[in-house]
Amino acid sequence: MRLLRAPAPAERRRSGAPRLGLCLSIVLLLLLSACGSTGGGSGSSSSAPGVSADTITIGGVLDTTGPIKVICSPILQGDQLYFSQINASGGVNGRKIKFIQVSDNGDSTRTRDAVRQLVEQDHVFAIFQVCGSGNANVAESYTVPRGIPFIDPIGGGSKYTDQNGKALPWVWMTQPNYGDEGHVIGYYVATTLKARSVALLYEDDVLGLQQKSTLSEALQKYGSKLVAAVGYNATQTDFSAAFQTLKAAAPDLIVLNGLPSPTARFVATAAAQGYRPRLGYLANYPMADNSWAKVLGATGEGIYVSGYTSMDTPVAQQYLQATRSDPVFSAYKFYGYINAKIMVDALRKAGSNPTRASLRDALDHGFVNYDTGFGPTLTWTPERHGGVSDFMFFQIKQGQLTPVSPFIKASAVWP
Repeated sequence: MRLLRAPAPAERRRSGAPRLGLCLSIVLLLLLSACGSTGGGSGSSSSAPGVSADTITIGGVLDTTGPIKVICSPILQGDQLYFSQINASGGVNGRKIKFIQVSDNGDSTRTRDAVRQLVEQDHVFAIFQVCGSGNANVAESYTVPRGIPFIDPIGGGSKYTDQNGKALPWVWMTQPNYGDEGHVIGYYVATTLKARSVALLYEDDVLGLQQKSTLSEALQKYGSKLVAAVGYNATQTDFSAAFQTLKAAAPDLIVLNGLPSPTARFVATAAAQGYRPRLGYLANYPMADNSWAKVLGATGEGIYVSGYTSMDTPVAQQYLQATRSDPVFSAYKFYGYINAKIMVDALRKAGSNPTRASLRDALDHGFVNYDTGFGPTLTWTPERHGGVSDFMFFQIKQGQLTPVSPFIKASAVWP
């Protein structure tokens, strides 16, 4: 602000009180203007990164070139579909959404640089989605210390609490964690499918280790037992040794934990040996998409799959109408569509002049028993940043995932 030169004594005598009052008024107006430009009010512009008079820029890291593109690419398509619909109807509080996506090739060692690019070069307002539990945890280590909102880390092993169980202040999950899912799977296979002995094939990292523990707990509670568990590397292609170990345990059912490609290879390996457990298989929710059933082909018939999306909702019907030309329904694409809706609702609740602080406040206080649009409700508070915790089960019938259970709340079966 330029300082006003004080008038000389002769000038003061000539100008008198009115002139001095005018100067003071100008200074006051300048001060008020400076204070009002910091954001958070009801004006038409904001000083927050990524927010201009007509645009809100957000960024995400979704693999479209590497090993998890089978999941991340259709999620991105769902994101883009919903954001396009919102922009066509005028945007959010008068601003269009600009969504910048970069790929880390599914490699968590490249995730930090991808997030840094979005924040430091593209100046995004918030991070919306990083695909893969391990990748999301790398992103969280960058965004949380800097106070950057991170909404919808994609992966049930993503961190949203600290080592003491306290909610991380700038991370909000939408999907369930694998621990809750393990409890519900254990309950379902023991009480509904009547499996007394269960084996587990699990991805030997953050994706599978938590579920291994909770699955065992629930099986024991409901009168069943985990008789064998074999871990594998996410890039593993040879499952002959894992097959022999699990077969030797003679389980009634094998739970498949991980990602579509390796779990499909395991099923194919077993089928080539003419083996299938008495009650078959049950896969966890990353496989809850018809694309996995297609890869399995005839060997997938009858396999159970955990999931948490229902199509019997108005938003789901809106999605089906918008994607009626798609050759097959994609649960991954629907996931992107739904979570883009959650992101848009959060931006609306952040106000007409959003800041990162107002977005945090909206996320912490504006999502209590929130209707997600796909079945389960979502609750976030300053102390709770976890995702939904309701699950349902599907079975592959004639190559399609078909619902075979209602929603089951994790809190209803554990502890």
